[in-house]
Amino acid sequence: MSYVPPHLRNSSSTTLTTRASSLNLDNNHHSKLAFPSNSHFRNSSPASSLSTFSNASRRSSGDFPSSKTVSVPDPIFPQWQPSERVSRMKPEQIEEIRLRLNLDVTVALDSLPAPAPAPIESFTDMCLHASIMKDIAYHEYTRPTSIQAQAMPIALSGRDLLGCAETGSGKTAAFTIPMIQHCLAQPPIRRGDGPLALVLAPTRELAQQIEKEVKAFSRSLDSLKTAIVVGGTNIGEQRSELRAGVDIVVATPGRFIDHLQQGNTSLSRISFVVLDEADRMLDMGFEPQIREVMRNLPEKHQTLLFSATMPVEIEALAKEYLTSPVQVKVGKVSSPTANVSQTLVKVSENEKIDRLLGLLVEEASQAEKCGHPFPLTIVFVERKTRCDEVTEALVAQGLSAVSLHGGRSQSEREAALHHFRNGSTCILVATDVASRGLDVTGVSHVINLDLPKTMEDYVHRIGRTGRAGSTGQATSFYTDRDMFLVANIKKAIADAESGNAVAFPTGKVARRKEKEAAAAQKEAKNGLSKHSGFGAASINIEDKYKFMITSSDIKREGFVPFRTAVFTVGLILYSFACCSSIPPACPVL
Repeated sequence: MSYVPPHLRNSSSTTLTTRASSLNLDNNHHSKLAFPSNSHFRNSSPASSLSTFSNASRRSSGDFPSSKTVSVPDPIFPQWQPSERVSRMKPEQIEEIRLRLNLDVTVALDSLPAPAPAPIESFTDMCLHASIMKDIAYHEYTRPTSIQAQAMPIALSGRDLLGCAETGSGKTAAFTIPMIQHCLAQPPIRRGDGPLALVLAPTRELAQQIEKEVKAFSRSLDSLKTAIVVGGTNIGEQRSELRAGVDIVVATPGRFIDHLQQGNTSLSRISFVVLDEADRMLDMGFEPQIREVMRNLPEKHQTLLFSATMPVEIEALAKEYLTSPVQVKVGKVSSPTANVSQTLVKVSENEKIDRLLGLLVEEASQAEKCGHPFPLTIVFVERKTRCDEVTEALVAQGLSAVSLHGGRSQSEREAALHHFRNGSTCILVATDVASRGLDVTGVSHVINLDLPKTMEDYVHRIGRTGRAGSTGQATSFYTDRDMFLVANIKKAIADAESGNAVAFPTGKVARRKEKEAAAAQKEAKNGLSKHSGFGAASINIEDKYKFMITSSDIKREGFVPFRTAVFTVGLILYSFACCSSIPPACPVL
């Protein structure tokens, strides 16, 4: 199927047959692409078998793929069955396993295949393809994690899945292995075919990590082809790979849409879709691209949506595009993991880098005394320029550090991650580009040099350590401006220590409300200061005169001590008098 971007679609028609399948632009259905008229495709019409779409305001028909019509084979969803031992399990045994694995499984009320498949604690009992089992053994994976034990049987059975688990819980393998098994059951791809499976991820780094996992579990399968489609790399090489035909595409939404618009790939054979870190994709503004892909897929497809949090936006997306999904949650979603020891340190803004250097030099000294390597550490900062500044300060101190942020080229980002992963560099200084999805084994310490704005981002940051059952440490520097978030962090720590961890709201709406609450608290505090009477912080200086006050004089944002204020007012009056050729009425204090 040749994709037609939304801005090029309208009701006037020019008939054109495409190489993959037939399309019909139906203006009565919000200009959505319609697929061939058979039982396997969405928005089909028995009367339409040729594609009709406008050729106005776009390239000529000669720029499109050949007019030769190629039939699209129907996707195959084999009837998967677990081992006989698992099939004989009684409902009470299934519930006991879910309780032990800290699993919360919910099935939609309108779901016809009512009960969700039982969790399986052994890869052998999942009855996987022999090549996949060989690769699992090669990588020495002995037993599934909690999310894998429940999500994999659901995916293998052909059901839609909404999966939510703590960071570092093994979500990637939970969809990668069933996806490979699904692709092996399909008719072989041909040159010019679109992929059989599509994984959409928010960032290049996460997409590369997913592709690496796909290759890890398909190393014995020479016939299975995978392509990574992300920005910041050569689009020509991606074009050649896609046109040659691939089984699995791992992509960021923007670049994948680019290739669809250019006719380098199609959606016609996709029957397995994964949206990974879907909450992050919505945060980054990829919702239009996600919807454009999802609503134009063949009707007969399976969708897996994974997210570290479950905001209302994700629930709405799942309701629209998942069919009777099984929802799986592991542990307390949207709360800090109990495996991470959290420390809060109050410092002034000017002292932060010095305190960071002192902390890391002390850790390096302790590691050297004990004969241990320096622990892998991630330092999070707010801005790209600060990221480079901190990295230079660490290197000048004799510490091994690299920076990772959106201003670096793709090759520089890949090199930084490579050096950090293999341990040749022990400190990664990063913006929030590294806060989600990245799985680096052995990160011992996360340091927030600058705290994020919301609790959700804080949880994602410290989730880079304490992964897959290991323990970790998180140290956060904070100033007066961070007090609202610090109060929430302290409450979360207290709840975790009491064994009563409570999930906090996530998503755009929740973050907006959190920021509004923080602003309201700050405004109330400032209002209280204004009405606290004569003395410190009682005079407000206009912004245009603030440059006349040194930073050391400023005690609170927007306010100055009384003596400084009087001096400043006097100086302004004196300057005005000089400019007006009027002698000052009194000497300046």
